[in-house]
Amino acid sequence: MQGPAVERRAGHGAGDLAVFNAWLNRSRLRVVGAIAAFVLVTHALGIDQVRLAPALAVCATLALFSLAGLHAPARTQGSMAFFVAQTAIDLAGVTVGLWASTSGVASLVLRPMFVLVIVPASLISVPVGLGTAAAATAAHALLFVLDQPANSADLLSPGFLGPAFLFFLVAQQSFFYGGHLARKNDDLARLAGVLEQHRRDLELEARTAAALNAVARSLGSDLEAPALLGRVNDTARGYLSADWAGTFVIEAGGTSFRVGALSDPEVPAVELGRIPIPFGSWRALERLAGERVVALGLDEAARVPAPFLGGRTLGTVLLAGLRREDALIGFLAVGWWEGKDPPPQWTERLLGGIAEHAAIVLHNADLLEQVRAASRLKSEFVGTISHELRSPLNVILGYVEMLLDDGLGTLAPEQRRALDRTQRQALTLLEMITAILDLNRLEAGQLPLACADTPIAGLLAELREQLPESWRRPEVVLRFELADDLPVVWTDGAKLKAALRNLVHNALKFTAEGHVTLTAEATAAGDLLFTVADSGCGIPPDALPYVFDMFRQVPGAGGGGVGLGLHIVKRFVEALGGTVQVESGVGAGTRFTVRLPAAVRPRRAA
Repeated sequence: MQGPAVERRAGHGAGDLAVFNAWLNRSRLRVVGAIAAFVLVTHALGIDQVRLAPALAVCATLALFSLAGLHAPARTQGSMAFFVAQTAIDLAGVTVGLWASTSGVASLVLRPMFVLVIVPASLISVPVGLGTAAAATAAHALLFVLDQPANSADLLSPGFLGPAFLFFLVAQQSFFYGGHLARKNDDLARLAGVLEQHRRDLELEARTAAALNAVARSLGSDLEAPALLGRVNDTARGYLSADWAGTFVIEAGGTSFRVGALSDPEVPAVELGRIPIPFGSWRALERLAGERVVALGLDEAARVPAPFLGGRTLGTVLLAGLRREDALIGFLAVGWWEGKDPPPQWTERLLGGIAEHAAIVLHNADLLEQVRAASRLKSEFVGTISHELRSPLNVILGYVEMLLDDGLGTLAPEQRRALDRTQRQALTLLEMITAILDLNRLEAGQLPLACADTPIAGLLAELREQLPESWRRPEVVLRFELADDLPVVWTDGAKLKAALRNLVHNALKFTAEGHVTLTAEATAAGDLLFTVADSGCGIPPDALPYVFDMFRQVPGAGGGGVGLGLHIVKRFVEALGGTVQVESGVGAGTRFTVRLPAAVRPRRAA
């Protein structure tokens, strides 16, 4: 049996002793092989101080013991008894070998062979080493007496005392080296333990990080508030393999909380969520003020309010706070029917990480709802203001037109020119208000499609007739080049006409001289192509990516407006199922192409 001495010397258990015993057997095979070769060589050289047959017989016997030891069961090889037995066999083999194969000076010269047995024994254990040195000394004495006629004076001669002293000296030196190796082994064992702990920590961190990445993707995929608490609850329960989970929201003031979501479908979470629950009714919640994750053992888990569990009892519960700027806004609870005391460290880390992500997502959802509420208020305000501004502006335009038609008397030339300028500016203002109102309706989803059979030729004829004279310049020729076979299509004619009207208006604004040409044709595949091309100033390449963005204008273009016309064009065309593209170059004019695919039905405006 492996004693305390071995553990004190080697610093290892049965596994290390098994390795040492295996090494001892292999080492014995090498040693007996070397001795056998030495005996054969000396015999071949005519040196007969060592008798050949006995020496080879002892070497063969020890080799057989070594082979048997190498094939012994692992449990046997790891025992101290096996090591002591091997040491005894080695001592017996050396003793018998020296007695049977040598005599005289040869026997005395070969006595240091006992050192081959003393060294490994002394490296393993101080008591075993001392015992082996003493046994080797006794065997040396026996051989000394058998080799020479016995008289007590011979045992005090240098021939006897020298080898005996050497045995204990070698044992003492082996104790020193063995102790040094033991300390090194202890240091390496401690280092190995630290490295193993670090490896486990890294694996834990990697596992937690991977799980939290997946949690972040899952929770951040949708910020719709009605389903968010339920998704947080399901995520916590799923990733922790819990039997039960609950998400709770703390009300303002922190004196009560409400049920947000529960995993048990039989528990009426919606009805429970309407009832404020006093914070003090669940005493374990007080610990969340100072702890990131709270673990409840069997006794505390049994105090979870029964209505949350449908009458069942949990064995283990973990609580994690949902915090916003260090303020507790809610908490997550997960539980297992069976007790886990204490819960795994990885479980606590993961729940804490899920709670942090959940708090961020809930905060983002709250911000999103605030933005939506602000957007609704903005849309209502803009819609109201636009209507209120357009009504008096239409009245102003009506009176201006009446004046220009001499309805209120003849105008002097200066008065007519002033009213012309007033009308142009008022029309520009009306277009801006109309664009803002249309954009507001688009953003609010209140501009639905009104599709009907629409003759494209008739629609373009109406567009041409309704273009205001104030848009045109004498130096710019406006051309409509229409194919003869334009079809009747199912679309919202008003929105298509508005998009094309905005493109024509945009082209006229930025063309000082030359032409503006609108073309329309049907392709062989049945698509409708509309192009509005001009010979105007063109658009710089760096401005092309944002010409359809709202409230964006090309710097230095000087066209006026608020930058909504092209954005509304794009939104209208996309609502009709089509696309709009632009090609332009500075000084080379601009070409807008609207394509309405035959295979695409118009979709509802978003």
